[in-house]
Amino acid sequence: MLTKDLMKFRRSGETVKPVFIAVDDPANLELASELLAVYRLPEDGPPPTRGELEEIVEPLLNAHKDVKLAKGFNKLILDRCKFTMPLEFDYAGLRRKLFTGSAAMLTGGTAGLAEYRRLLLESVPESANIIDGGIYADLPQNETLVTVKPMFTKELLERYNCSQVQALLFYCSDMLAEVEDPDPAEMRRIFKYLKFFRLLAEVKKMPDGKDEAGNKTMRIQMQISGPAGIFENSRKYGLQLATFFPAVCLLKKWTVKAEIDLDGRKCKLRLDWKSNLVSHYRNFSAYVPEEVAMFHRLFKEKIQDWQIVGDTPFFDAGNQEIIFADLSFKNSGGKIVHLELFHRWHSTPLLKRLEYCAAHPELPFIIGVDRSLSERPEIKQVLDNSDFFQKKGFLFRDFPGVERVYKLLESVS
Repeated sequence: MLTKDLMKFRRSGETVKPVFIAVDDPANLELASELLAVYRLPEDGPPPTRGELEEIVEPLLNAHKDVKLAKGFNKLILDRCKFTMPLEFDYAGLRRKLFTGSAAMLTGGTAGLAEYRRLLLESVPESANIIDGGIYADLPQNETLVTVKPMFTKELLERYNCSQVQALLFYCSDMLAEVEDPDPAEMRRIFKYLKFFRLLAEVKKMPDGKDEAGNKTMRIQMQISGPAGIFENSRKYGLQLATFFPAVCLLKKWTVKAEIDLDGRKCKLRLDWKSNLVSHYRNFSAYVPEEVAMFHRLFKEKIQDWQIVGDTPFFDAGNQEIIFADLSFKNSGGKIVHLELFHRWHSTPLLKRLEYCAAHPELPFIIGVDRSLSERPEIKQVLDNSDFFQKKGFLFRDFPGVERVYKLLESVS
């Protein structure tokens, strides 16, 4: 994602619009091709260091007529690079000892380079850990390029446009996404992305509208609260919100509205599918978090009479609200129970869900609440006084354990 200094946007009154580039522009494609070539690992010879790459890239960036654009391309390529990490030694402390010992030996004179090296290692034996690998190996410019995730030239331009939106959404206080004529498979995928990024949206079915041709259309609205309303982990939440955005671009017809707070000035952002933004998310299986994959594996290994349902269904919560659970379970008798998880920034959705569940205790529904959220005095009081939570709820840390979920499934079935 682009940093603030690389953002390109225009303000007009109370609105803000990202500045997009033409993905078929020959000059942009040529620049992208030149930069991608710099970061290509050589077939023969040692891989370049970060410092060497910077020396090669700097003239290309500064010579371009739009330096900010060139630096934006470079930042996106660097995000796909992996460099070596220095060994876990106190490089600064060892260098200090080496220099001190070396100064003392030079004052007394030596019999030659080999002898000088031998005596130096004897006086500072722990320095042997860094001499062969380089005494400055801990400095960023000496990190060596290990791998680069491949990317086509046009793909870099497409990602640049999408990243301009992501950079703005990092400062988003509220985001509203609407989907027109949603395909069920598309919606399942978008909710999987929401859950993966631990974003909890309020989803509603809106009154039917009409498209440009006058045909009747169905609309789904997703209200996602942003970091401005959250004091804890607001920057992390903003990053997750921005990172989620490319998943929206996978939809056929979408609209996003957001309020952006830039340097204390609030602006409105509006985008839709006509902006022709291309998502770089291809295969959702590549984005399954480790804790989710582990839960699936352990549940299958340990639990015999329950299984996780592959496609978690929607269900209508009334008042045009739709609930999409994190996980759904089915026992050997055919009973299905849904699980929804509430993390530390989900206080408002949790309170709304508890209120709804209290009015519908018959629901095959259980909820889990992160302990960091439950420790807030106002939340703890509600949980303690909630009959539904006492019967169908549990606490977890980061991600629930299999045994805890299984016991609750058994108690409500």
